[in-house]
Amino acid sequence: MRNAKTVMSLLAAGTVMCSFAAEEAKPAAKPAEAPKPAAKPAEPEIWAKLPDVVAQIGDKKITKQEVLKPLLAQMPDGKVPSMMADQLDNAAPGVIKWFVDQQILEAAAAKAGFKPSKEHAQKAVKAQWEKVGKEDRERFAQMLQIQNKTVEQYQEEMVSNPEIQKQIALDEFLKTKIAEPTVTEAEMRKYYDENKQKEFSTPADRPGTFRASHILIMVDDKADDAAKKAALDQINAISAELKKDPARFEALAREKSGCPSKAKGGSLDSFSDKEMVPEFQKALEGLKEGEISAPVKTQFGYHIIRRDKLQSEKVESFDNVKETIGNILKRQKQMQAFTDYMAQLEKDSGVKFFVAMPELK
Repeated sequence: MRNAKTVMSLLAAGTVMCSFAAEEAKPAAKPAEAPKPAAKPAEPEIWAKLPDVVAQIGDKKITKQEVLKPLLAQMPDGKVPSMMADQLDNAAPGVIKWFVDQQILEAAAAKAGFKPSKEHAQKAVKAQWEKVGKEDRERFAQMLQIQNKTVEQYQEEMVSNPEIQKQIALDEFLKTKIAEPTVTEAEMRKYYDENKQKEFSTPADRPGTFRASHILIMVDDKADDAAKKAALDQINAISAELKKDPARFEALAREKSGCPSKAKGGSLDSFSDKEMVPEFQKALEGLKEGEISAPVKTQFGYHIIRRDKLQSEKVESFDNVKETIGNILKRQKQMQAFTDYMAQLEKDSGVKFFVAMPELK
């Protein structure tokens, strides 16, 4: 289980200190022997309270040492950090079940002809990459550039990894056993009605808060006069455009602003009067709702500010979140189908657990 957290208490070896003294009336004592180093205490056994055999697949016994081996291989020096002991104890049933299920799933996949291979992994990775949108591809390529890698190099590393080859084979096998779930309009509507307040609503802005959007042309206070003039000229040009067409605010923010809020058309959402620098807050309070300011200078550069309307509670319409709900319900159905399939596979494989398994809800 790649994400299992494990822990072990480490005992520190003590040092035996001996001192020798001679009584005044007696002859000098013979020289003391050098103290023997203390024996290093044995490391405590992991999962000490569990039986040696934790499960059985048909006639094959599964020991706790077998289950722990891949976990310990991922630990520094093959040892479990002491801070993770409680987590490993609590995770024991889940780790054991994962190990056993992996064994019987791999056996079933191999029997059906789904064996790990680089060629098969290449086809799967290529098919997945073709489904990725253009913007996501570009972002991923840029991220890899930081690591001095190309997309092709990254994909080659993936398809050459035996673990990834194995996982792809298992995923392909499971597609033959677990059908793509369907979700009805009635199911989506029911989920929406039961969860709209918790998942699809935005609370009203608190009293005394503000809501604003801005366009920022950044320039440092320590910049030279030429840089400051260039920034001022740019903000003045944007201001002139907005006077002609205020409706272009969001578009100009996305195109020109140097603030991360540009991704939301310049929106800063809601905030208190203590969150903004004084020059910004003063200019904002001088605006009416929907009004756009002249350029405002702060330590960050030049801003154009628009005071936005405070929001009342907002509940997303069913149509706006219908696709999201459909994906949620599909994942739930897939997970349930997988759980049911693995339960049947455990039964068919003669699996027995000798550790109490938590009941699935």
